[in-house]
This record gives sequence, C-alpha cells and structure tokens, in this order.
Amino acid sequence: MSGRVTLRPLGQLLAAGACQVGPSSATAPHTWTRRSDSSPTANKLGKEAGAGCHIRPLSSRNRYHGGVYERRSAFGGMSVPTGHPYLAWNDALAGRFFHSGASGQQVYLYVTEDVIIEVGDSLGGGAVDEFIAAVRAGPPGVTRAGHCQRALQVARGWRERGFHYPPYVAYLALFVLAGGHEGEFAPHAYYPRLWELLGEDGTGSPPSFERMVELWDDLERWSTRDRGGELGLFEASVVGGWVHVGLPLAQTVLTERERAALPKVFAEAQLEAGIPPSNRELHRALVQYGRSILRPRTVRALERGSDAFKEALLDLVADDFLAWNGEVQVLENREGPKEIHAPLRLCLTVDRIAGTAHATVRCHSKREMPGEGLDLEGFGERFRCIESVPQWSSSLARALTGDEFEPPPSTWSSGMALADTARGWRLRLRPARVRMFVEGTAEGLPGLVEAVGLPLQAAFYLAFRVADWPALCGWAEDDCEGWQELPITAGLPPGWALAAVKEARTDRGPRQLDASAAFADRVSIRLVGGIRSSTAGNSFFPFALPRVAVDGAGRDDTVHCAGRLLQSDPNSPGRYNIPDGLPLETRIVVEVRRDEEPVRRLSLYLASSFSWRFQTPLVGLDRFGMPMTGGPTDGGIAGAVAPPAAQPLRPDVFRTPDLRPGADGVFFVGKHLGAIARWPVDPMPNWEPVWAIPFGRRGRAIYCGSCLSASNPSRKPQGSRRQRALWRRVLWQWRKRITPPSDPYLKVLWRQYREVARDA
Repeated sequence: MSGRVTLRPLGQLLAAGACQVGPSSATAPHTWTRRSDSSPTANKLGKEAGAGCHIRPLSSRNRYHGGVYERRSAFGGMSVPTGHPYLAWNDALAGRFFHSGASGQQVYLYVTEDVIIEVGDSLGGGAVDEFIAAVRAGPPGVTRAGHCQRALQVARGWRERGFHYPPYVAYLALFVLAGGHEGEFAPHAYYPRLWELLGEDGTGSPPSFERMVELWDDLERWSTRDRGGELGLFEASVVGGWVHVGLPLAQTVLTERERAALPKVFAEAQLEAGIPPSNRELHRALVQYGRSILRPRTVRALERGSDAFKEALLDLVADDFLAWNGEVQVLENREGPKEIHAPLRLCLTVDRIAGTAHATVRCHSKREMPGEGLDLEGFGERFRCIESVPQWSSSLARALTGDEFEPPPSTWSSGMALADTARGWRLRLRPARVRMFVEGTAEGLPGLVEAVGLPLQAAFYLAFRVADWPALCGWAEDDCEGWQELPITAGLPPGWALAAVKEARTDRGPRQLDASAAFADRVSIRLVGGIRSSTAGNSFFPFALPRVAVDGAGRDDTVHCAGRLLQSDPNSPGRYNIPDGLPLETRIVVEVRRDEEPVRRLSLYLASSFSWRFQTPLVGLDRFGMPMTGGPTDGGIAGAVAPPAAQPLRPDVFRTPDLRPGADGVFFVGKHLGAIARWPVDPMPNWEPVWAIPFGRRGRAIYCGSCLSASNPSRKPQGSRRQRALWRRVLWQWRKRITPPSDPYLKVLWRQYREVARDA
C-alpha cells in the first residue's frame, strides 16, 4: 500500500451531510437532563436496550444514587456513574455495531453524523454537538488533559472493572467522525478537521494520537478473543498507507449497505473467492457490476476521483474480498436463501517423455463442501465430486458411469458452468485465452493445478493458443527466464501449446491477451490450512498452525511474524511457516515490510491448548459389552483401544459390500502380477485380495482390500506363467467388459492396475 488518502473526497463523497460544528457551539456548556426512573431515558439506561446500553449493578462496588448507578473505583479510586453522558454514548454506540445479529460478521465503526443522530435518538434525543461535548468532558474521574491521553487512561485495565463494552469506543467514534467532517481544508488534511470538530485551536496531531493504535488493536482483541465473534468481528485495518490516520478512515470509506452488497458484486464479476484479485480486476468489478448496488457518489469517485481515494477504497474492498467465502445472500433478508459460488480449475498430468497431457477438472472452494459431495448438472451432463483435500474437490466424474471427466477442447477457451441446485452451489470454469499452471504439491494435489494470475518470482507452466504466439513471442524471449515449449502431442486442445517457464520478469505478454493473466498489483496476506479454534476470526490451535501465504510481494519485501523474520518455503514460493513457541491468547501480527515499513498486516491468535485424549480409559467393555474394571488390559475394549489379538483377523472377502450371488464365478485379484484366483474353481488364495470381480456376461470391479494406501499394484511377478497371463487378460484384455468402480479414488487405483497389466 502506498500513497495517501485524500480527505476532501472522503468528506464530500462519504459523509452523510455536513457536520458544521464551530468553536462556539462545540465549547458551549453541555446540558444533560437527569430524568426520573419512569422516564424513557432512565428506562433505556437502566436495562439492556436495543442500542446496546447496559446499565446495571455489576457487583457490591456499584451504588444507586437518584436514578443513576455508580461504579466505585473506576478511575483513580473515584466513582463513575454508568448513566453519565459519556458512558451512555459509549455503550449506545458500541451496541449499535456490536450485537448478536452481527455474530461472525465483519464490523466497521461506520460513524457519520446520521449515525450519531440515530444513536442520540435512542438516548432520548442527542445531537452531534451533545456527543462531542460528552466526549470532550470524558468520564468523570479521568485526570489526563488530552483526549487521546484520557482514552488511554479509561482503557487501562478496563476488563477488570466490569464494563460490558470497551469504554473507549466513544473516543474512537469521534476520530472516525472527524474523517468525514467538511470544511475549508486541504485535501490531505485530517488533523485540522479533528481540531475543528472538537472546537479547539490545536495544530498537528493531538498528543499521544499515535498510540490510538493500541485501542484499535484492543478492540480487535475484545471482539475476536474475549467475545469469540459472537457480537461481530472487528479488524484493525488501515487504508492508504497511513497507519494512524488510516485506521479511523478505514471505517467510513463504504457504507454498511454497500459492504453488505459486495459479495453480490464479487459473484456477478465472477471473481474467485480466496484468490486475491488485482486492483485492476477489483476496479472493473466495482464499476461494471456495482452501478446498481453502490451509491452513485462511490461509482463517480471510482471513475473520476483522486488516485489516493481509489487506492483507499480498493484497499478496503480487497480486505472484504479476502474474508469472502463465496456465499451470496439471494435476498436482502439475511435469513433468506443463500448461494455458494466457487470456481472450477483445470488440472494437468504431463508426461514429458511420452509427450502427453491428461486434463481433469476440480472445484476450488474456500467454503467447506457438503459431506455427501455435490451432484452437478450442466454442459449437457451430470457430474459428482467430493471434497478431496482442504478447499479442493476430487476430479469431476460422470454421475452415471463414474468415469473421470476430461474437459472437451472447447472448455479451455469458453469455460463451463455447473450447478447443484438442491444445495445452492454454482461452479464455473472461467473462459480464457491463456491458462497458467503451477505444481500442485503446495495444495496437496498431484500434477499441475491452474493458477489465477501470473505467478510472481516463481516457476510456472503457460498454456496458450498457437494463434496468439505473435503476441507472446517478444515477451517470452525478452522477459522470461528458462522459456521452454514442451513437445506435447496429445492431451491439449487442437491449436494449443504448453511451455515451462522458470520465472517471468514482466506480465506484458499474457496480460494483453487476458486481463486476469497478470501479476498481483497489491500485497495481500492469507492464512492457509491449520485448525481454527472457533468458527469466527483467525484463532487457531497451537498444535495445528496455518501457513502464511503472501501474494504480490516484491523481491525485497520481507515477511515477519511477531517480529521474527520468516523465510519462504523453497518448494512453495510465497508460503511461510509460522514459528513455534509463540505466546497463547495474545494478538500475533504478521507483517509484510518494505524498506522496514509495514505495507500489509494480519492478526491471528493461538488458543490455549487442552488435553484431547485420556491417558487411561474411564471404562472398559468385555466381549459381551458389559462394563468391567481394569480397562482393555484384561481383555476388554475401551473406545478404539483393544488388546492385541491372539491370532490375526483375516477378513471374509465374501462379505464385501456389493459382492452379491448370481455370477458364474468371481475373480479375486491381488496386488502382485499373477496374483489371481477364480472362485469356485480355484481354492481361496493365501494372499490378500484387492479386487473382487464377479463375472457373468460382464463384470464389475469391487474393492475388497483392507488398506487403500497399501493396495497399489506391484510389477513383481507371483505365481505361474498361466496365472500371470490370466492376470493380464482379466485386467487389460477384458477391461471393456468390466465396469470400473464409481468412487473417484478407487477409479484411479483401478486405472493403475490396468496400466500395469497393459505393460506386463
């Protein structure tokens, strides 16, 4: 992130109305009328109102005086009336943004003049000048002189004093409100706006303003760790490259309604959840697909506003995009139906020696797939897939036959769309003129997987149409290191070629053919893998840490975690391992630094560990299922713990599911070349069968092995020459008469057996 936020457009384009508070009105004595218990205001202050104002005795330290509760020893041993104007505004504002309806959702302190008036109405009628006067006065008992120093004082040790909400929210709300304050200011001026809003003759930044980042960070910790996201999730993010001023400005660049509509814009623009788009792609999506959703002033600012404003806006939208999991609310009602949008990716298996390539299609989803898999329709067929590794499905297979789907040549250029209407999933393979592939090891997948965007400072493969070579040849010769076109004779669409590239120094060649085939033009940080300790927020168990994925970083940029320099994984460029020994229940910051200055950061937390297994069984069961003392050491079973068997248990292959009677015979096939027996002609073998193939006029391959990982075929011969010939005849010569298994994993294993038999 570079550049500066232009504050004049923020005031003109984002603030709802003008907040003209001059020194005379801001410094006027504030009048606050105490009403009786039966008054509406007192009732609102005396119970948990919808605005989130919680006024109640929390302990014996609280005392009741004339309709107002006092909390003893709040600041410096002095009493603080919880019905005091400052705390009333603080709790009402906090409850306006943090509530159960925002559970698990991103929260921004979108404080404008209209919001202040709305919150003031919930307190019995409070205007902007009353809010400013309450903040200027602060809570009683504070002794510091400056506003920022008072905010730090009220925040010190606030959790131990029984506050329901952080008591510094009103100060942060004031700083946000100042970002939209209009007047005769320079475009980049923030502090003059703040001073005028306060009605004070100050210059420069207020004392200790640079320490307000501590409060923003504490608010993130409270929403994420203390409350577990149940009232919403706040993230201390900055925009425009200014850390201190960017924090309050980040709250009001977009309205709440616009933020809620962003997922629909992302889906209509066909952006892929979890993959950071470039600023060019985001700008295109907002301008082209956001006209009917975003405010006209926001669209005009994107088209004709200053570069600083565009950068600030795109920074914020990009952060929202990284939090998006592909879910789109169909109706404006949050309780209505939802759709899940996820991309399809091409995957390649390349045999350089044979000069062949084999293409498959997988779904890449940031959202967890249904446990039963997806039943998809489209492209004139029906398909199935299940989750294979985190965020990746198995290869698409035809639903009727179980055959692996190999995408037709036309899909490479025009793409394809599939849908599981019953579950609300919509999958799409984007159209493209060039396609990039990288090694799938970083994702836990075999072969090559399609990448979105041109990889930066990393090796990749480029598939392109031969007709587009004139547009690529100059870039390939001048800007690519190690360009090598591969002699692929089968497996690619007609008229397509595949090249291996060690590194691309520019993206000018592919980008002129396909706008998405470009380098990332902004730095982003993602957390990949790991086990989260809660469904909301970046909180992980220390025994299953995620990896840090950095996109768009320059060659000289460095990545730090809790102040420690991280080294990129040599096998997975742009991926970093989180170091061990980090503190628990503490905010941990991951930063990308450029010239020692942070340009992007992300927070995570490590939850306190716990013992997830018992060292000794609580109860053991005997062979009749009756409780027994002593656990499994006396011959019983406790959960998955069982005593060693006196004799190894040999599975009964005739109880294999789907192995039903009615066939003339059953071929049992083992993993070694020649391991085959036909029942009932031959006796049962003394080796473990992997496949049971009942045969009539046709056969079916049924897996009957005991361990999938130990069932790979072996070329080591076993048995007589006649048995080896029969093994090859059944698996290869009769392959068209045998229906393969429908499960994608078993189908791959079955194909391996056929290939070994073919070469035997």
